[in-house]
Amino acid sequence: MKFEISKITERGQVTIPEIFRKKYGFMGGDRVVFIEKDKGLFLRSSREVDMNDLEEMFKKTAKLKPKNNLTAEQMDILNEGMFR
Repeated sequence: MKFEISKITERGQVTIPEIFRKKYGFMGGDRVVFIEKDKGLFLRSSREVDMNDLEEMFKKTAKLKPKNNLTAEQMDILNEGMFR
């Protein structure tokens, strides 16, 4: 596992380290999607995530939890296929 440290600016901006920009194809001007998970924040390029699919996924999981008493972990497992 590789890791790098970045600083959050006063305006809330974070620089994605070059090693990860190159590896994952992030370019200047790209939009990113932040997804909150139990263990932290997940970052994806918006080019890799169809926003309509993402919105639909959240609608489905919101309906599933109360009806089926799914835990957050179970919902994460169901949603994993969206981010492969």
